[in-house]
Amino acid sequence: MNMAARKKHKRNAATVSEKDVDAALSVLRADYYSDVRGVAQDLARAMKEGEVDEFSDALHEAVDGTQRVIYTYQARVGLICTDNQDAYVEDFGEVPLENGNIKWEAMMFVAMEKDVVEDLEAHDVDVNDPDSWPEIDLKSWD
Repeated sequence: MNMAARKKHKRNAATVSEKDVDAALSVLRADYYSDVRGVAQDLARAMKEGEVDEFSDALHEAVDGTQRVIYTYQARVGLICTDNQDAYVEDFGEVPLENGNIKWEAMMFVAMEKDVVEDLEAHDVDVNDPDSWPEIDLKSWD
């Protein structure tokens, strides 16, 4: 980086305030939790319509297909946003590694599953009671 570029970089970096960072994080969290809500809504609809036999299998499939889990960048951003960033370590005891590299996608997968379950439960969905699923109120997400 040449001297002029370094000066410009320093000048730009100095103009970012804590308020700016908080605003940026707020937007990222809103985007992440919008994704979580979308997965929860789709899963709730499938549960209500009798398309789900085993909740944990349906949850795994729903979360595994998201961009948050497929792409490393999206996984890392999601882990900044979630309240469950430590879920993988809590469940398995250590950070997932492959060839010495952190498997961000695996960490995001476990965190997002917990976030989806929390969203379902916040909308009075009992994920452990299939008999209650036909009564799920899909309008509660509106």
